[in-house]
Amino acid sequence: MYMKGNKLWLVPALLLGTSTVYAGSGVRMYEHGEVPQASEVADILTGGTQTMSRPRTRGISLDNSSHGDKRMKKHLATVAEPKDTAIGLPVEFAFNSAEIAPAYKKQLDAVAEGIKMAKGVSVVVEGHTDAHGSEAYNEHLSVKRAEAVRGYLVKQHGIGANMLVIRGYGESQPINSDNPFASKNRRVQFRAVN
Repeated sequence: MYMKGNKLWLVPALLLGTSTVYAGSGVRMYEHGEVPQASEVADILTGGTQTMSRPRTRGISLDNSSHGDKRMKKHLATVAEPKDTAIGLPVEFAFNSAEIAPAYKKQLDAVAEGIKMAKGVSVVVEGHTDAHGSEAYNEHLSVKRAEAVRGYLVKQHGIGANMLVIRGYGESQPINSDNPFASKNRRVQFRAVN
């Protein structure tokens, strides 16, 4: 809550308390079971040239008069319009495996639809691991997992393999750098080729 003059401003918890994690480096990280909107995926991959469904702000009214608090307006605009450049999914694999668990296929299906909406955009499929195992092993495993995701997108959704570039980063880019062994660090990310 914020009070300016006789006006009371509320920052809605719904805008700030969603289950989607905005990870560092412009990665919109989705939680287990959270399915992204295809239009949002397309918007992130195209750098905002697609129409993206914005968070609803029912009940919020920003005062357009000169008495409104400009800092609060700027903060709300930042919350409502994140500058994400990549989509991160917590796609889990069995130990020492590159086989995609069925529970994550709905998330991948939504990303595939978003890639199709972002017509002509080539996408990097990035594999990431936690710090269990050697650095070389994790790099190899992250490539195999990214290849498995690319294979799924090609076979199940007809996306051209030439539109999907594979990169494996192993344990080198953790989302949770405080705990390199955290499960959140095991993920697949998608970003447009620059």
